[in-house]
Amino acid sequence: MIAEAGFEAAVGGVRRLRFFRRASIPLEAACLVANGIRETLRELLGERCDLVVGEPAAIDAAAWALLAREACLFLMRGRQTDVVLVVPQRDARRLVLRAFGEGEALPDGACSALELHALERIAVRCAAACEPLCAERHAPPRAVAAHEAPECVAYFDLRVAAPLPLELGIGIVRDLPDPGPSGNLAPAALGAVTLEAHAVFAEGTIDAEAFVKIRPGTIVKLDTKVGAPASLKIAGRRCASGVPGILASRTALLVHDVASGVPS
Repeated sequence: MIAEAGFEAAVGGVRRLRFFRRASIPLEAACLVANGIRETLRELLGERCDLVVGEPAAIDAAAWALLAREACLFLMRGRQTDVVLVVPQRDARRLVLRAFGEGEALPDGACSALELHALERIAVRCAAACEPLCAERHAPPRAVAAHEAPECVAYFDLRVAAPLPLELGIGIVRDLPDPGPSGNLAPAALGAVTLEAHAVFAEGTIDAEAFVKIRPGTIVKLDTKVGAPASLKIAGRRCASGVPGILASRTALLVHDVASGVPS
C-alpha cells in the first residue's frame, strides 16, 4: 500500500500526524484525461475551454457516497479499471443548457429525460479521454443510479472555468497496477554523471599479527596467481572482469565479461 503523511483535524489546537492511503493514479494519467475532456468540451461548446485538474486522491466508501449523491453518474467498463464520470446535478443542467444554446439559467428540479439523454451523449464523447485509465474500454458509458454505481477507491476533479463554471469528477473503481519503471535513459543522458571505479588485480588474506607488523618494504603474499583476471568494482559492487595491463603509461583493464544485471 502506498501512503503519504498528512494531518488530522485540529483538536485543542494540535493536529496529529498520520499516514493516509495514497491513490495509485499517476498525475500524468489524470492530466491526459483532463486534456481529452477539455478538447471534447471545446468541440461541443464551440469555445475555448479552460480547466484545472485536481490531484488524484484515495477515498473511502463514505467519501464516495457523498460524491455520488445527487449527481449524474456514467459508468465506463475497462480492462485495467472501471471509471465513473461524476457530474453534479446542478452542473449537469448547466452543461446541457449551454450545449442546447439556452444560456445558463437553472430551472428548479432534476434533469428531464431529454436532458439526461443529451448528457449521456456528452459522456459518450468524453469516454475516449478516459482511455489512459481504462486501457481498453469494453462498452460505451451508461447512466447508473448512485446505488448501482460501483464504489470508487480513488477520485480527482476537473474544475472548468470557461466557457462556463462547472465541475466534473472522475471516479476510479479499482487501483491501477504498478506501472514499474517508466523507461531506460539513453547512455548519452548520463554523460555528466561520474562514478568512482576500483580495479582489483589481486586479493588475499593475512593474519592480524602480520598486518600490525607491516612496514615500508614489507612483502605481502597474495592468493591471486599471476595473470589471473582482474575485477572492476563500482560502489563496492563487482560489475566486470578482464585482464590488467598498461595503456599509454596508465594502468588499464581490458574488459572480457560484464556481470549479470549491468547494462552492456
